[in-house]
Amino acid sequence: MQSTATIGAVSAIASLGTAIGAFLSGRPAKLGPVLVPLAFALSGVGILGLGLASAVPVVVVFAVVTGFGNGLLLPSLLTWALSSLGFRQRGRGTGVWTSALFIGQFVCPLVVLALTGAIGSPGSARVVLGVVSLVGAAAVRAIRPTRADDPALVAS
Repeated sequence: MQSTATIGAVSAIASLGTAIGAFLSGRPAKLGPVLVPLAFALSGVGILGLGLASAVPVVVVFAVVTGFGNGLLLPSLLTWALSSLGFRQRGRGTGVWTSALFIGQFVCPLVVLALTGAIGSPGSARVVLGVVSLVGAAAVRAIRPTRADDPALVAS
């Protein structure tokens, strides 16, 4: 994909997936402690698919899957991170969380570039990151807190 217009259109469509995931994040939260692992899994499947995709329509589909998973993930992780903080600390906690998010967005392309150099191709680097996300989903699901342990998991 070389056309800047095509790249912009694919990015916009993927961003819609993120917005829709964030908008709908409250609905699967009612299912209990499955939202964070589900979001990591969707992101992982999407990233894995992006690493293996060879045609633009396939890239669009997997970009939307990744975006949707990220849209579910962002509010879920923020709620999880802030749930143990008292009211007076939530503003500071939100600032720290947001800073960590933006630092991650800065570092992520550098990690992909380093993996690309070590492995040999950007697609292979994405496959590795997709697998890491799927492992993260399984790990979070395996060690997930129960509703009694974590108030953020209580359905609203």
